Parts: sequence; C-alpha cells; structure tokens
Amino acid sequence: MLFVVNSARAQIQQNPTRLNEGVISKEDELSILLQEAPLRRFKKQAIQRLAVSSGYFTDRENSSTHRWFATEIGTGIPLGNFENILATEISFRNDVLTLPTEGFKRSDLYELSSSLFFKKALSDKSNLLLNFRPSYLGDFEATDNTFGMFGMALITKQLEAHDLTLSYGVVHLNQVDIGFLPALGLRWDPKPEMTVDLRFPESKISWRLEKNGRFSEHWLHASIGFDGNRWGIREPDGNDTEIRLKYWTAALTLEKKRDGGGGWWIHLSHQFARRFLERGEVDLKLSNGFQLAAEIAY
Repeated sequence: MLFVVNSARAQIQQNPTRLNEGVISKEDELSILLQEAPLRRFKKQAIQRLAVSSGYFTDRENSSTHRWFATEIGTGIPLGNFENILATEISFRNDVLTLPTEGFKRSDLYELSSSLFFKKALSDKSNLLLNFRPSYLGDFEATDNTFGMFGMALITKQLEAHDLTLSYGVVHLNQVDIGFLPALGLRWDPKPEMTVDLRFPESKISWRLEKNGRFSEHWLHASIGFDGNRWGIREPDGNDTEIRLKYWTAALTLEKKRDGGGGWWIHLSHQFARRFLERGEVDLKLSNGFQLAAEIAY
C-alpha cells in the first residue's frame, strides 16, 4: 500500500505536468458540456413571463402609420413533470392606426386576450401541442365583430434521420375567414447553431451567434410570413363595422434568450402587399414600409 502511494508520488514528482494536464483536460470537457447544454424553456416557479413590447411602422410616403404597445403576463404549471406543461398568458395591446382615407385615425383599438397552452409528451420523440387564444378586438364601444379566436392542435414527431421534426394537425387563424385549416410544418436542426422552420403563416431561419454556457444565447432570425389584425369598431353614426389590416412581412430579428425564458429582441421588418378592408368590401391598397419593434421580457 505504501509502495503504491510512494510510487505514484514519485511519478508525479518526476512529471508534475501530467497531473496539471489531466485537470485542464477535465476542465475543457466540462466547459464544452456547459457550452452545448440547452437553455431551460421554463422557470421553476408559477410566474413564467412578464413582458412589454412596442413597435412603430411608417411607409415611404408617410401616408399611413401604425404604432402599438403591448404587455403580457404568463404562468406555467408542470403537470407531474416538465414534459407536461400547462401555460396560461394574459395580454393587452393598444394600436394607433392612421390611414390615407378621409382622415382615418383610430387610437382606441384594443386587444385583450387570454391564452391556454398545453404540451404533453406522447413518447420520447413525439409531443401533443394544444393552444387556444380567445380575444376581444375592438374599441370598447362596438358589440359586433369583436370576438376573435386562434386555435391550434398539433402533433410533433422527431424523425429518425436528418435531424428533422415534423408537425401536423389543424389551426384556426383569426385573420382568415375560413374555419380550421390543415397545418403542416417541418423543422430542421442541422447543428446546434442553426435551425430552419418551414410552416404557415411564417417560415424562419435562425442562426446562433453566441452562447454563454447555460445562461444565455444570442440568435439572429430571418423570417417571411403573413400577418395583420382585425377590430370591431363603432362609427360616428352609431353603426358597428369591422376593419382589417393585412400584409406580408420579411424581417430580421436579433434576440437574446436567457435560461428559464425571457430576454429581449429587436425586430426590423419590411411590410408589403398591405391592404385595408372594411367589412371585407372596401379594399384600400396601402404603400409598403418598414416597422421597428422591440421587446424586453422576464
């Protein structure tokens, strides 16, 4: 026993760098593991999200502007474990819209919504996702055309080859007059620093610019998709009507993700093929333009 200890001590004394190399190697391995460890999507508490965001749009002719402000609070409850999550969110948004039509300006457009999201693991490689978001969309005076509903039921399945995740199911978009639509999406993760999402109404390519261990990540997103909103309003003559704003958007977003959720993003987008509709009959083509938006979240 003493001979073995003394022999080991003698070897270390003869080559003292061997022990240091072993320690450094262990530290390098731990550093690599920490660098590639994924961030947690949820916090270990009831309050999951507190966020404020705002954006401003103007076209090239300065004939129409659109600015908005939103705030959100979200909670999350694990049902047994973090593979089965029930998340709720309440949000409030105020839109100010100016259009080149008879001096149209509305600063009293509101959206009050409540979202319910449920995720359940079906197997090691598939999940069930349910999301329902009923909303009030109006000026707090109109009683018609003020209810909106976004709904989604999806199954995601990780495929064996090529780091692909397939999603399929049904979706109800509040901007589309048709009821439920088939939903199909494909996500490709060729490496930890890159993801490709092909889906409707928005497709996106993302690059990870920096990773600070298990604490935070910086991402750059390039996206293109369909967007817009609708509101029920009361006109000066006392009649209720519905207005819609529709457009396509191409955007770049710089985002910081933090462990457990939260962070911030800055978003620059080009909006094109913009249209304004009233009761689906009046179709006003609007000029293209740019929007700058940002969010900070806990």
